[in-house]
Amino acid sequence: MNRTIQLLQVQDQQVIDAILTEVTDKHLEDASTLWEPILEGSGQDDEYWYWVGKSRRSKLLLGDELYAIECEGITQGLMMVDVLKKRCLIESQLRRRLVYISALATAPWNRPIITKPPTDKGVGGKLVDFAVARSYALGYQGSIGLHALTGALGFYRKLRLGLLDCGPDPEAPDHLVYFETLRMDDL
Repeated sequence: MNRTIQLLQVQDQQVIDAILTEVTDKHLEDASTLWEPILEGSGQDDEYWYWVGKSRRSKLLLGDELYAIECEGITQGLMMVDVLKKRCLIESQLRRRLVYISALATAPWNRPIITKPPTDKGVGGKLVDFAVARSYALGYQGSIGLHALTGALGFYRKLRLGLLDCGPDPEAPDHLVYFETLRMDDL
């Protein structure tokens, strides 16, 4: 599965092509050798994420899938989703399945808090868009859910996908804020 997407190269304001694809060993190697040294000591919420370990676990857990965005041969973003085990938490949608984003990260050089200006813009949004598309493909009517790391709250609140901020989840580690799509026919 390879899907061509567009990102914005910030420095020259050019739209460039990238590929959204299933994670390969090359993507995991980029996360280990390129991302981790920059993230180490950065204070970012995901600085200790180990994508190789996430990949190993995903192979053991039915329904877990990993995706990457690659541009010019370099991994720009990674996402892990669960397409089988989660259901909606919004009361009016409780029985519906959803695609749960269990991990999403952009390369450190694409984060304005680390690199000013960032290299590419749109990586995180394209990964979330793909999770919605994956939900439709599975017959889940575009429903997605996720727990947002503290540093990503602003990002998810600004997305124009109809994500409902459900507030801190008392059952989540560190009471992370839970977001879920709210379908208009449920209002």
